[in-house]
Amino acid sequence: MAQDQSSDRDDAPRKWVNLVSWTALAFAILIAALVVRERVGLDDLLPGRDAAGLPAPGATAPDIAAVNADGALISLSDFQGQPVWLNFWGAWCPPCRAEIPDMIRAYDAAKERGVVLVAVSLDEPSEEAFDYATKVGMDFIVLSDPNRAAIEGKYRVRTFPTHIFIDRDGVVREVVLTTMSTGTALNKVESIT
Repeated sequence: MAQDQSSDRDDAPRKWVNLVSWTALAFAILIAALVVRERVGLDDLLPGRDAAGLPAPGATAPDIAAVNADGALISLSDFQGQPVWLNFWGAWCPPCRAEIPDMIRAYDAAKERGVVLVAVSLDEPSEEAFDYATKVGMDFIVLSDPNRAAIEGKYRVRTFPTHIFIDRDGVVREVVLTTMSTGTALNKVESIT
């Protein structure tokens, strides 16, 4: 019994040192986060529902060009005079994958009204995007911009998915920074047809 009490006393300084070490580490992380937040800006560190860097409603949609599964370069301007639903997504993105069935249903109804759906995959190898699109039946225009070269300086996409609804005159009417149900997507299509 005396031996147990002795070992408890021997462990006490070690436990105190561990507690102080962990507290100091937590404090250092907090200070570092505050410094980085101040210098870089929290919006640049964390994804969020921020439309900064995207064309605002009422602005002309910037043209972009990215490749399709056949390797052909497709431009947004190829659809001049047509209403366009522009979507930025990734097969790696769980919310994007979750909304694809709703997008497919909404597009099936919207295409009868002349709407073109252009889904641009970002931040993943092209073959992964195209394989996934084929697997789930994305029967609209799917493009790939794996390194964001096509959108650089034009669309600062920080939220996935991002939807931009562009009218026949090339003017942005709606920007949606979240997943949409079929009904919500069709309501947004109303703003461009």
